[in-house]
Amino acid sequence: MERINFEDLSDADRELVLAAERARENAYSPYSQHKVGSAVRAKSGKIYAACNVEVISLQQCVHAERNAINHMAAGGDREIEALVCHGPYSGVPCAECRQVIWEFCGTNPDVKIIGATLEREIDIMTIGELYPHPYGPETKGVDPREF
Repeated sequence: MERINFEDLSDADRELVLAAERARENAYSPYSQHKVGSAVRAKSGKIYAACNVEVISLQQCVHAERNAINHMAAGGDREIEALVCHGPYSGVPCAECRQVIWEFCGTNPDVKIIGATLEREIDIMTIGELYPHPYGPETKGVDPREF
């Protein structure tokens, strides 16, 4: 993981962080008060942004990263180029989100993950660093890009 300044990001990555910041504003988190935004840049170049959504049972909550990826899939894209997780104290995706990210990274361990805090502290990592021994669609002979 590498820590850099927001200003040191490429224009495309700054745009992705800003999309995640805007999405965070719409987070529905009345129980935890933990608002998170995420944005995915698909291989097509299109950006999909989303926020976390909680419900009273908490087991049915959907994290921002998964919502953004689901939005990407609903838009017809199947492969992540980069993803931002923007939250109050860490931008490192949880284990469940890492699994979903792997599903749509095209078996590329170098897919960029940008963790961004409210203070715009930026951590750059890859899905391979976060999830070094993945269990994914390739174990079943499935390529999500074909569906």
